[in-house]
Amino acid sequence: MFRFGSNWLITILNKILILISLLAIGSLIAEYGFYLSWEMETFIHRVDIIIVWYFVLQAFIKLFLAEHRWEYFRSHWFDYLLVFFILSETALFINVTGLDLLGKFLRGKEVIQVTKIYIVAFQISIVLSLFSQGAHLNEKIASYRFHPAQVLMGSFLIIILIGTALLSLPRAVKPGNFLAPLDALFTATSATCVTGLVVVDTGQHFSRLGQLIILTLIQIGGLGLMTYASFFALILRRSISLKEKSMIRDMLNYENMGLISRLLSTTILFTFFLEALGAVSLFIGFEGRYANIWERIYSAIFHSVSAFCNAGFSLQSDSFMSFRGNYLVISTLIVLIVLGGLGFPVLLNLSGLRLNPRGNRRKLLTVQTRLVLVLSGALLFAGFVFFLIAEGGNTLYGMDRTERVFNALFQSVTARTAGFNTLNIGLVTTPSLLFFLFLMFVGASPGSTGGGIKTTTFGILFAGVWSVIRGRNRIELFRKNIPFTVLNRALVIILFSGSFIFIALIILNFSENLPFVDLMFEAFSAFGTVGLSRGITPLLSSVGKAVIIVSMFFGRLGALTISLAITAPRETYHYDYPPENVMVG
Repeated sequence: MFRFGSNWLITILNKILILISLLAIGSLIAEYGFYLSWEMETFIHRVDIIIVWYFVLQAFIKLFLAEHRWEYFRSHWFDYLLVFFILSETALFINVTGLDLLGKFLRGKEVIQVTKIYIVAFQISIVLSLFSQGAHLNEKIASYRFHPAQVLMGSFLIIILIGTALLSLPRAVKPGNFLAPLDALFTATSATCVTGLVVVDTGQHFSRLGQLIILTLIQIGGLGLMTYASFFALILRRSISLKEKSMIRDMLNYENMGLISRLLSTTILFTFFLEALGAVSLFIGFEGRYANIWERIYSAIFHSVSAFCNAGFSLQSDSFMSFRGNYLVISTLIVLIVLGGLGFPVLLNLSGLRLNPRGNRRKLLTVQTRLVLVLSGALLFAGFVFFLIAEGGNTLYGMDRTERVFNALFQSVTARTAGFNTLNIGLVTTPSLLFFLFLMFVGASPGSTGGGIKTTTFGILFAGVWSVIRGRNRIELFRKNIPFTVLNRALVIILFSGSFIFIALIILNFSENLPFVDLMFEAFSAFGTVGLSRGITPLLSSVGKAVIIVSMFFGRLGALTISLAITAPRETYHYDYPPENVMVG
């Protein structure tokens, strides 16, 4: 790619660029995360200018040394778009303030006051350049021989640790508030694992910066870091390697590798499009609830993202209990939660058209899509009817018929993995609590933003049991034969998940002096990444919080992913032992 003899210079430039990138991250964190003196802020702004101009310099040097400059320019077009942006803002700055750049750079006061807009533009350039470098993340990771489950688990761990560090910044909380390191880790895990359990009030304890950090963790955690990295790699490089596609296929549990690029694009575009529509609808529904229009816009965006990602984080202290009579808000949240919980392979299948042998266009729904739709509809309807009956004389008492219907449906939907509530969960009846546990344990569907054992796991187990009862030696679903390996995976997931919740519950009962029912509800909610609570989350001890943190992480990734990440099986057996029957039952 580069001329002979210039590789040593390119290597040096790239190594310096790595250090400059780390310095850029540090400067941004220092300025926006800490309360700085005027002298320190001036120094950081000067560092920002040096960072950006190094990026410009190395870009021009690499273009000059490239053997085929046009091909290199085309493959790195985003970098040179940034260079053009930097040169344009510099020219604009000179036009407004004059040619005394060096004097303004040296005079600290003017660096802060006169060049403030220029500095902000440079900081935007820094973020975009970091984004450009980060788009190659999957390509580098795919070159190593990591199991996809290890990559997935590692990416979540990295995001949680980064989120913990960012939430520990002084400016992440409102003045006068303090967030302990364990609480920062708890919040970062809850946001990244799209759970919604909180130890402090999100709207009252965190500053706008802290809330935006939580929102970013929700957005990244909902789809996964690798999904975003691959999508942006498609935008910047227009293609991804076969190794990357193979890794993403295994991570998303999607069989057709040829459709991976389309799945990525559809996933991200669907997410942003539906969240945007949800934000518009919530903005209309929030009329009269906020002091100014900007607070209303911000709240609509925050809750739309939180709902679609099934996160359950709310800026209201009572979640949506004060909106239980606002049917537009409730309906919008229901639609966002359901779509986010169906899974992107299902959404892709529903949106894609294929040609049948006769040449007519029709939708060909896969077995997974049909199973997800049937089970999701059945669980939502069953939960709706159950809550309507069980809570009719309790938490739904005093509401009119329409309000009862909407709130019963909302709780059936949100109990799957969303975590919002319009009813006081601490007051629901024992039968309702038991049904909550069932819905939380099953959770959402594969490839979605939700947790739990997944609807397909429950469906495959039910189909396997039904086949055994009928005396059949195969599993049939929608006139298709399902391999027994799928049933084996479902059994492993359910066994591991149940065992994990059991162990977590034992530890919680040893460490916490709280009612057993509340602890059991908390354990199921954490594993299912639901976020519903009976109000005991802030009361947990350090041990209890640690158990819930591990539960949220385990529940988001799933039992199968965790086990594969730990064992990373690569051995293939080419022999069998003689079969022998064993009586069961």
